[in-house]
Amino acid sequence: MISWIGATFIVLCFIILMRLSGMIEKSHDVVTIARQSLGVVKNSDLRDEAKETILQNDAKRLLGLFLYLSCSGAAAVFLPIGFLWVCDQGGLLSLELVLETALSPLFIIISSVLTMIVLWNPFAKPSAEQSDYSFWERSLHKLAFSTYGSQIALADLEDRLFAKELKTCSVKRPVFITALPRAGTTLLLECFSGLEEFSSHSYRDMPFILIPCLWNRFSKIFQQRGTLKERAHGDGMLIDFDSPEALEEVVWQAFHRDHYRNDRIVLWRDIEDDEFEEFFQSHMKKIILLRRKAGMSENRYISKNNLNIARVQLLRKMFPDSVIVVPFRHPLQHVTSLLLQHRNFLKIHGEDPFARDYMRDIGHFDFGENLCPVDFDGWLERQPPSNAKDLSFWLEYWVATYKHLLGEKGDIIFINYEELCVHPAIILKRLAQAVGCENMDGVLAVAKTIHSPREREVETENLSEALVEEAVTIHSSLLELSL
Repeated sequence: MISWIGATFIVLCFIILMRLSGMIEKSHDVVTIARQSLGVVKNSDLRDEAKETILQNDAKRLLGLFLYLSCSGAAAVFLPIGFLWVCDQGGLLSLELVLETALSPLFIIISSVLTMIVLWNPFAKPSAEQSDYSFWERSLHKLAFSTYGSQIALADLEDRLFAKELKTCSVKRPVFITALPRAGTTLLLECFSGLEEFSSHSYRDMPFILIPCLWNRFSKIFQQRGTLKERAHGDGMLIDFDSPEALEEVVWQAFHRDHYRNDRIVLWRDIEDDEFEEFFQSHMKKIILLRRKAGMSENRYISKNNLNIARVQLLRKMFPDSVIVVPFRHPLQHVTSLLLQHRNFLKIHGEDPFARDYMRDIGHFDFGENLCPVDFDGWLERQPPSNAKDLSFWLEYWVATYKHLLGEKGDIIFINYEELCVHPAIILKRLAQAVGCENMDGVLAVAKTIHSPREREVETENLSEALVEEAVTIHSSLLELSL
């Protein structure tokens, strides 16, 4: 036991001294300078003399950082060992046994994992100079998204471990909010997810989405309160760790990979998959359990998932008492917003490949390099994804989507986004009644935060008149059906 205490003392002192000396920050500086130097070498606009001057300065800085890191690292190792040597001389412990324990495979594994967790806190807020994702966060995400099979197996164990708590949860009248992006789906989710009677996914469920209860139990050790920041869409919506997020698609991806093709997503028709239905029902109960407030007897599952437009019939078959909400916008304003967001994410994905992989892995195929549209009735034969930089592509997608949704059998609650923004209290009250929301005051309190959308100029010169007329006709039909 003394040898384990001594070995642990070495590791703790090493971590503390690394923190105090700023070695982690200095190591980030090394990477940054190295990348800058590589950029200088590749920069054809700089003359050789300028490159040489910059590279010499970078080399001096790297040499200084190397010496600092070497000395700090040596001090972090030898200072605690020196203290234990003094204890060894005093007969308090055996330094030889302590070092033998410290170098044993079991201790190395345990201490390495704990050291990584402490040094690269996955929930720590990054500095302004750093990427939004630290090395540890990136590694954790890659591990999670490459182990779907293992997580599905662990989910069975999770079912047994939390069986008693899950028995108190039931999937009754779930609410599915779906539409093309930029139609107000996130806004509607936030209107209801903050109410105590609803439970939804949040950023806390990342990255082990398929085993939310186990991950929540483990990650509580490191959880911090987040600071609100604008999401990547650049639309003014603020998020933190507890904000609701569209993560449900991960479950569908884990079981139905055949629906995700290279350039398109195919519709879900009459599918019989008892294993998936059982898993999905259990998963929904786990989200209800995690988000349920104390004293609440029953909560309702609510999700925002844009790709549910491809499986409305299947959702209604799986959950006959479900409520499906589909917001829509004026087609020309909507497709203009879609095109701008596509350009935005092309830029983001080009600058940060991890952001591209992250969005793909959580099932966001809406924009950028991940764009993978739903192929309603073969419309992609007329407008392949390679045309997505043109407004006509997005108008064709809009027409195909809402024509399909209008043809769906059964009740769909259509919401006019513009009307919601102009008269939020009226529309939200009607929606709350249609959804069966009990906390009407809570819904109406959100109405005060909703503002009218910004009108954008739309260039229609290159749009087919017939396509525009079809979109306007579909929009008129949607208005007739909307709340």
